[in-house]
Amino acid sequence: MLGLAAVALIVASCGGPGKEEFDKSAQTICDCMSKKIAESDADTSSFKIDMKDLDFSLCALDVVGEVDPFDAQMGKSLEEKCPDMKALHDTYVKNSK
Repeated sequence: MLGLAAVALIVASCGGPGKEEFDKSAQTICDCMSKKIAESDADTSSFKIDMKDLDFSLCALDVVGEVDPFDAQMGKSLEEKCPDMKALHDTYVKNSK
């Protein structure tokens, strides 16, 4: 019985990241994007380029070691944590195919 419990624990731990990990990673992306958007808004030069797609890609690199940013759960977690980033995530996934 104890051996069966140990096997179940091992299998469960190898199942990949769960919602909690995706939520944490989504918050990391949200925080990163908030910082980048604030920096862009603070730019007073007359030469502004919309870099949101590139910035999102760079922020997604911050979580690639923890979760798969292309996973459907990432989209769901981003929609919960920062809904305004969902469209950027969708574009990121679409352009990566």
